Amino acid sequence: MPAMADPVARLNPAQHAAVNHLRGPCLVIAGAGSGKTRVIVHKIARLLDAGYAPSQVAAITFTNKAAAEMRERARALVGPRAAKELVVSTFHALGVRLLRAEGEHLGLKPQFSILDADDVLGLLKDAGGTTDVGLARRWQALISGWKNLGRRADTVEPGNDDEAVAQRVMQRYEERLAAYQAVDFDDLIGLPCALLARDADVRARWQDRLRYLLVDEVQDTNPLQ
Repeated sequence: MPAMADPVARLNPAQHAAVNHLRGPCLVIAGAGSGKTRVIVHKIARLLDAGYAPSQVAAITFTNKAAAEMRERARALVGPRAAKELVVSTFHALGVRLLRAEGEHLGLKPQFSILDADDVLGLLKDAGGTTDVGLARRWQALISGWKNLGRRADTVEPGNDDEAVAQRVMQRYEERLAAYQAVDFDDLIGLPCALLARDADVRARWQDRLRYLLVDEVQDTNPLQ
């Protein structure tokens, strides 16, 4: 690996403290444009300097554009070889990576399909026996909300008649996803969470694989993320 730039050069005292905090959780609170991403990139370099392998460090953000920018900034600081091994991605891309590797424990083949919003809408219309797009979109919103709370159809407690119908549609929708070897965007977060919670061997494997986790814009995360 090429010699790194000084990972704490040109940082203010608060940034320096965050970069050098390597044991236990660290929450950085700062306004827009104050250098939070810079702290993450320099902390990556600090972690490598402390002996972590690049493949053991994950930096997670919300958009592909932000992940690409972070990857390029890390590459400039630690060099192309180390940067290539870093896990720099969105939450959903990390979920895909985990499911491709471990999906068999959930009954998924490695080449499962990922449905886009239009695919989901069509499947919900089929599951609910309707051609009403507006109704299907309401089901879609309810089901997505439930999934983002970590619920499956059999754990949803409907609060009214509309939710009761949506729950029944959700049950049929889940059956179709399983039959088609497919997942939706919400599943890319929910399924890895469920798997890590219930399977100690998988959890230990990924705890060993990703030893240090850095999250950009953590205030925007939902409970499952």
